[in-house]
Amino acid sequence: MNSQLKSALVFCLKLVVTLVPAYFVYRNISNADDWNLGDLMGLFSIDRSVVPLVIAVACLGLSNFTACLQWKLLLERQDIHLSYGKLLKLYYVGLFFNNFMPGNVGGDAKKIYDIRMQGGQDSVGAGLTATAFDRLFGLFFITLFALAVGLLFFMHDPEQRAFMWPSLWIFLGFCGLFASLFSRRLGNFACGLMDRFLPGKISERLTHMFKRFQQFRSMKLWICISGLSAVTQALRIFVHYFCGIAVGVDLSMSWYFYYIPLVAIVSALPISIGGFGPRELLAQSLFARAGVANLPSVVIQLLAYLVSLILSLVGAFLFLLGGSRNSKSTGDR
Repeated sequence: MNSQLKSALVFCLKLVVTLVPAYFVYRNISNADDWNLGDLMGLFSIDRSVVPLVIAVACLGLSNFTACLQWKLLLERQDIHLSYGKLLKLYYVGLFFNNFMPGNVGGDAKKIYDIRMQGGQDSVGAGLTATAFDRLFGLFFITLFALAVGLLFFMHDPEQRAFMWPSLWIFLGFCGLFASLFSRRLGNFACGLMDRFLPGKISERLTHMFKRFQQFRSMKLWICISGLSAVTQALRIFVHYFCGIAVGVDLSMSWYFYYIPLVAIVSALPISIGGFGPRELLAQSLFARAGVANLPSVVIQLLAYLVSLILSLVGAFLFLLGGSRNSKSTGDR
């Protein structure tokens, strides 16, 4: 199949996955009694909304600093040593691309490319391994939050207890994945299967990546990234909490720690355009069980995305600034 045709088909499928849930989100809102656009404007007020939104921006900004530090530690285990300031620039540029590429993975590809430009061809595998594990560990830890909060606050509520099962299966899936990546016995068994059933080049690359993952077998590293992930993911859940306050939603923080991880997992899947559609529909369905109306539950997600978009503009500025410098240096030559 022609690559351009394949790309067009994939985009069309993602467009359908985006628009169909978005339609149901709109229908759920518009079916409310006496709904009109004034209801949307009524969610905001200067006295109530400005301060929480500023705090939300600050929380996300701080989480980016801790997330970049975690990425730096993982890269160093792959023998890539770049200054924190340089990595922070690459991280923000990646955030910008994440907001404008389908599935929230475009920024990861950009970061891997930038690592290659900084470290040479041999750093591609190292950058890919560190960036992939950074993303996976973040999703793993935010799922751990959902399980912990579920056990503490929702275990005795039959209606809410059911939502622990998706988090539990996701958590167990991550545990199985990490076990296969870091257990030498399981890894050697998997490599043997790949040698038997996969083409030589593919098997060789996967085996090489498995050996790179083995470099993360360090108790000190795991303690450090666990602490950083706890802070990073908690701050990103706080973003939604303060966006909720901004629109007048009076809801305990425990609900956000219970529901937002599931929303984050769905948003990370490359099945829609920028995570739109499935994210809002899932959030609308979940928060309805906590007594939040359809419109505010969706607005909270859109505000959290807007906060991310505002901060990612720093990455756009750094990307354009870097591009202009490269162009200037090229011209001087």
